[in-house]
Amino acid sequence: MDKIKTLKLLLILGALYYLVGAMAHLFGLTLFPFYDGALYHPYHDSIIAVSAIVISLLLLSIAKDPVKNIDSLNVIIIGGIIAIIFMIGFLLKIDFAQLGAPGKKIQTVVEMIMLIPYVGLLVYLRPKK
Repeated sequence: MDKIKTLKLLLILGALYYLVGAMAHLFGLTLFPFYDGALYHPYHDSIIAVSAIVISLLLLSIAKDPVKNIDSLNVIIIGGIIAIIFMIGFLLKIDFAQLGAPGKKIQTVVEMIMLIPYVGLLVYLRPKK
């Protein structure tokens, strides 16, 4: 499988991940065994769900032609790097136990561990101009 096909597959898998996440936030479900229902707020989770759907659509749009959509791919890569930086900040700054959701720290670590190789692969597979 060549790099462009692999990149397309990776973008489609990312879109599916965000669609699943959107449904989880929309309906108050969880993908993690240490879910804390006390942190579910329909208004905020609905905003997260809509945002995740938009990200999914963007990833699918880029997957159609990553070479033509290189600028959008760059935005996704930069956004992923920013998200990783923010997650590190959350882990250093937020006292999840004080929030009443100590499991959320583990969830943040797991999400970050998944995002780092994903963004790394996007960078590696990114078409060169």
